[in-house]
Amino acid sequence: MDFQSAQAPDYQAFVEHLAGASLEEDLKEIFRRNIPSDDALAGGLLETIPGRYDPKIAALLASAAAWAYSDADSMARMLRVRGLPNNRTVAIHWNNEGVLLDTTAHVVQSGTGKVVILCFSGTRLTNLVQVLASADMRWDPFFSAGLVHGGFFRAFLALWPSLKILLEGAMQGHSICDMIRIDAAGHRCHTRFDEDGAAGTAPYGSRPEGGGALETLYITGHSFGAALAVLAAAAIHTESALVALKEKLGGVYTFGQPMVGDEVFAANFSKIFGDRLFRHVQRNDVIPRLPGRMNGRFAHFGYEYRASATGWKLAGKGATPRQTMFGGIATLIGMLGWLSNLPVPYSMEDHLPLQYLRTSMRSAPGSEFLP
Repeated sequence: MDFQSAQAPDYQAFVEHLAGASLEEDLKEIFRRNIPSDDALAGGLLETIPGRYDPKIAALLASAAAWAYSDADSMARMLRVRGLPNNRTVAIHWNNEGVLLDTTAHVVQSGTGKVVILCFSGTRLTNLVQVLASADMRWDPFFSAGLVHGGFFRAFLALWPSLKILLEGAMQGHSICDMIRIDAAGHRCHTRFDEDGAAGTAPYGSRPEGGGALETLYITGHSFGAALAVLAAAAIHTESALVALKEKLGGVYTFGQPMVGDEVFAANFSKIFGDRLFRHVQRNDVIPRLPGRMNGRFAHFGYEYRASATGWKLAGKGATPRQTMFGGIATLIGMLGWLSNLPVPYSMEDHLPLQYLRTSMRSAPGSEFLP
């Protein structure tokens, strides 16, 4: 297991550091002007109304899902731009090729500690271990609530014990960086600037600003990561030790999510948190139609949002889109269409996290990197 963590600099602390640094005034002004100074999403993120979909929150979480393919520092910096200026970010990575395990989760804690985002990384097509894990479609029982995709479930179970520690600590108002430093010797946690301008560390036991405890949790992910996001929400609603976290779930926003479990699993958890699950499907993306029916009767649940010229549009609730019959053939067709620009019914190009990010932000190419 590998841990990484980073903290986007607190604006006020950053300005105070600049004031005491021996820098040219015009250089100081460049930094002041380009470091976001407010958290415009704070109010909306704290509302937990079942069934309430927020396009601004969707844009923030689409950014998190896209940057979950990078490291903790990149995630912290991009979410600083997106509206969480002094967040703390921890990345947990499990890798064991022998058991087909290579998966990553990021936990992002707002500066106040009141908002936490749990984000799972998706499958990298260049990573054979992840591709094989996605292809492992044997059924595994999810406690007594139905059957789920074995490859997804195994990856989730590897990450979950460490993630629970962070979530439980965040509910008590602890810094997730402190918890990771205690849990892993030699862990690096960048929290504030020292006198030389380098990243330093906060004392053990320090709490977020004001000692704020977790009030709202969001779970997100793209592709393989989207499936793990659904399993995390299901686990929160299954484990008695996490009962206090259930009411804090603001929403599960998934992007390009494959089907996770059978019809029993979908029916059970549709009743429990289906009104907080928002699935995003980009045009002809083939992955939401998988696994293929030849691998068993999988089903979707929750609200589905489809891409349109003006952003995401509600398409309905329940088991859409339908399973394709042969998953491997549908994926191959999607790849051929992407590589040769053929007019085919399935697309892998539409599955790219970049496409989901642009639709969520309703942005021109390139502007997904800007404030």
